[in-house]
Amino acid sequence: MMNAVEKCVEITKEIISLSKSSSTERDEVISEIERLLGMRSEWLSKINKPFSTEEQIAGKNLIILDKVMTSQLKKIQMDIQRDMNGLEQRKISAERYTNPYAATEQLDGIFYDKRK
Repeated sequence: MMNAVEKCVEITKEIISLSKSSSTERDEVISEIERLLGMRSEWLSKINKPFSTEEQIAGKNLIILDKVMTSQLKKIQMDIQRDMNGLEQRKISAERYTNPYAATEQLDGIFYDKRK
């Protein structure tokens, strides 16, 4: 039987391998990662003291894997943010292309007197 710490290590390894995959279906990967993170949090809540020697070793491994997992998930978050920013820029460019004089409409009718 697998203890809670070992189960967390196993789930964390699954999350890391999923986050490193270069699948084109990012939405599916993210939903699977969310499911695994939910399972992982349940198992984390089941970890209780005192720890056996095996659990201590697995716990140290879990801490290292957790840092790797966190950095991988931050990369995914940055990729999503970059894609969202790119989409916003394309939207702005398309609007400028369809109506190139939209920015000047706001200044229309303003008179600047250069005399003092």
